[in-house]
Amino acid sequence: MPVAMVSYANSRAEYDSVPGVLDPKPDGLLVHAASELPDGRIQIVDVWESQAASQKFAETTLFPAFQSAGVLEQMMSGEQPVAYEAFDFVQ
Repeated sequence: MPVAMVSYANSRAEYDSVPGVLDPKPDGLLVHAASELPDGRIQIVDVWESQAASQKFAETTLFPAFQSAGVLEQMMSGEQPVAYEAFDFVQ
């Protein structure tokens, strides 16, 4: 069942500090979108084939990339991602 993950970065600079994690597109990622909110935060919406695919990406790619960029503590101390099971998904 697809899972929509909603997460946030504190700024565009913070979002841009972790380049290349989606290139090539990770296995299981169906959709990725990032939008700047009126307060300057970045809202990130990813739709994954499953919760397991999302977790695998986070553990093997995303968290190491945060660590390399020096933003792991900052990202982990902010608003945590929320997963929502999708009951309807059109691709």
